[in-house]
Amino acid sequence: MNKIIKKVQYSEKVFRFDVEAPLIAKSRKAGNFVIIRVDNNSERMPLTIADADIEKGTITLVVQKVGLSSTKLCALNEGDEIHDVVGPLGNPTHIENFGTVICAGGGVGVAPMLPIIKALKAAGNRVLSVIAGRNKDLVIMEDEVRASSDELIIMTDDGSYGEKGVVTVGIEKFINQEHIDKVFAIGPPIMMKFCCLLTQKYNLSTDVSLNTIMVDGTGMCGACRLTIGGKTKFVCIDGPEFDGAQVDWDEMFKRMGTFKDVEREEMEHFEEHLATVDAGKKKETTDVIMDVEPTDASIEELTDRNAEWRKELRASMKAKERTAIERVKMPELDPLYRATTRTEEVNIGLTKEMALTEAKRCLDCPKPTCMEGCPVSINIPSFIKNIERGQFLAAAKVLKNTSALPAVCGRVCPQEKQCESKCVHLKMNEPAVAIGYLERFAADYERQSGNISVPKCDEPNGIKIGVVGSGPSGLSFAGDMAKKGFDVTVFEALHEIGGVLKYGIPEFRLPNAIVDVEIENLQKMGVKFITDCIVGKTISVKDLEEQGFKGIFVGSGAGLPNFMNIPGENALNIMSSNEYLTRVNLMDAANPHSDTPINLGKKVVVVGGGNTAMDSCRTAKRLGADVTLVYRRSEAEMPARLEEVKHAKEEGINFFTLHNPKEYEADDKGAVKAVVLDVMKLGEPDASGRRRPEATGETITLECDQVIVAVGVSPNPLVPQSIEGLELGRKNTIAVNDQMQSSIEEIYAGGDIVRGGATVILAMGDGRKAALNMSEKLLNKK
Repeated sequence: MNKIIKKVQYSEKVFRFDVEAPLIAKSRKAGNFVIIRVDNNSERMPLTIADADIEKGTITLVVQKVGLSSTKLCALNEGDEIHDVVGPLGNPTHIENFGTVICAGGGVGVAPMLPIIKALKAAGNRVLSVIAGRNKDLVIMEDEVRASSDELIIMTDDGSYGEKGVVTVGIEKFINQEHIDKVFAIGPPIMMKFCCLLTQKYNLSTDVSLNTIMVDGTGMCGACRLTIGGKTKFVCIDGPEFDGAQVDWDEMFKRMGTFKDVEREEMEHFEEHLATVDAGKKKETTDVIMDVEPTDASIEELTDRNAEWRKELRASMKAKERTAIERVKMPELDPLYRATTRTEEVNIGLTKEMALTEAKRCLDCPKPTCMEGCPVSINIPSFIKNIERGQFLAAAKVLKNTSALPAVCGRVCPQEKQCESKCVHLKMNEPAVAIGYLERFAADYERQSGNISVPKCDEPNGIKIGVVGSGPSGLSFAGDMAKKGFDVTVFEALHEIGGVLKYGIPEFRLPNAIVDVEIENLQKMGVKFITDCIVGKTISVKDLEEQGFKGIFVGSGAGLPNFMNIPGENALNIMSSNEYLTRVNLMDAANPHSDTPINLGKKVVVVGGGNTAMDSCRTAKRLGADVTLVYRRSEAEMPARLEEVKHAKEEGINFFTLHNPKEYEADDKGAVKAVVLDVMKLGEPDASGRRRPEATGETITLECDQVIVAVGVSPNPLVPQSIEGLELGRKNTIAVNDQMQSSIEEIYAGGDIVRGGATVILAMGDGRKAALNMSEKLLNKK
């Protein structure tokens, strides 16, 4: 929460806020912006920082009432709190002694121009400023601008103050007055476009600051993308300032209107949005009848293969009897029903009877090959045998000894490619033991029973450890380090803990309540969480070192969405799967009580064949769309889990394999109306081992009104590039050795920021490996 220290009304719809944000005040520079969330139901809204006071620990924001979120913000008063403020974001303005510069600000654009004027003046420039408003009442911050300018021209449309005319009139007056070396312009997009058209006539370089649609503000979603100099750029990480002559202004005008109709409807129901409503949030019900007591047995006792109880279990059934048992089938919601609900899990979970029977299939091998396939080294036979003897809470305790997220892994890990692929049953041409189903059962049973065990932690050693990112690798690392007595703090850029587990995976696969319980367990172990904090922006690695942090683990993920860079890809209603799922999952945009806008397509095309593509397809189906999945290879090559493909088909998703987007067609408003597809064929295998898709030369056209692009992600450069001296690998991944240690001794990394894209369980395995090696090094130094 960030308290409003001061509020000033400039005009009927324009307000200034001084907001408590000491870390941002200390680290911000001219040109930076923040993302704010007014309350728990609000959208994430970008606002450029107008000023900062390091001593008071405040930043200044100037806001104009336009849409729902800005109107809600302007309704707040001194002493009220803004729910979330994260930043500083974006690249700062490039400041140097250019010579003589013109700084032009229109309307509320004067506010973000002010710190640039101050910085340019401090760098020795002669600063000529032009500020403009439609009338005298809309001219803001005159005194502050005048104080740092060598000359100032004020323009008003109606001539009620200063000179009559638009901002370009003032700019041209200065150009004709003396030699100009550089121009800066901030204001409404149409104003900036005409400023650039004017300055191009005089061959003057003009930088503009773009305030586009955003969700996260860190490069994760791609909502802010624009064509700059013929290439797609992300405004939040590549900007927000660009050479105005390079901006595709017409595209920007269209993209700024993406949610125009939705936002108009929201404003019509403004009073409803003022109330904080959690409608649609599903609370977990508990219907478990306890039939076992919490165990005081040690992990050693619960995992001892030679324990008497374990020997008795093995002797109770012959191997042939165990292998003769059919593999359990997971109970599921009816496809027709489940395709209408976003919050109810498709997989219902095993009953106790089903779990007991399936556990008997495990042969309790003396050399369990299944464990070789588990990246986090779960003692699989031991937890399963505890289930078989009815000690479900003991089974959960065994799981939590090596896994920080057993209920999560039991739902989303690809066991068929990991532990189950190593099961001895497969050598006998029998289905593998349902390890994942049993893992979920034990974790769910413990949670629903209320007897949640907290792993034993060593005595505190006083060594502070920082974790960047609260996704699977970060949480796994944090849990293992806490067990070893370290003082662990996790820094999360978003307003929710959980990373991709929250923003990327829908609740019909992984309910938020499940993730929250796993996080609460880490908190009970002493792990601290700080949200709205970007290491490398809000706080630097050097700051952490000065605060006494002796080790840092970077698990910031691969949050930068890939696009295909084909014609028409920046049309309205073409979005990355990251943006789509973040709006629906994290921001709950489909809930009518949420302020975050989303356009609900009726004919939706999803591009891709992985689990994220399946999540996007199935989400769009639940939001009422007719959904077609387009994938460039055949179904046999799809990287998605077989279960996800099965569920998608059952729910009515149309599969269009061996096709690949070639270009998009848009209507006169700039919205996508069709996709032109190359018809593909399979050639020779590529580096992945899958047959390479090749275009046949044929094309077909599919009509659509929304496209979700799910063709992978790349590591977000925001964190790695902020750490001086850090060696980077391919595509901005962090280079690490076999101990997960980076080129900087005290920094370790794992998960997607190292791998470039991987599963939850592989990321968790990296976190565990990093924790083991970092802890050994730090404890040996004591």
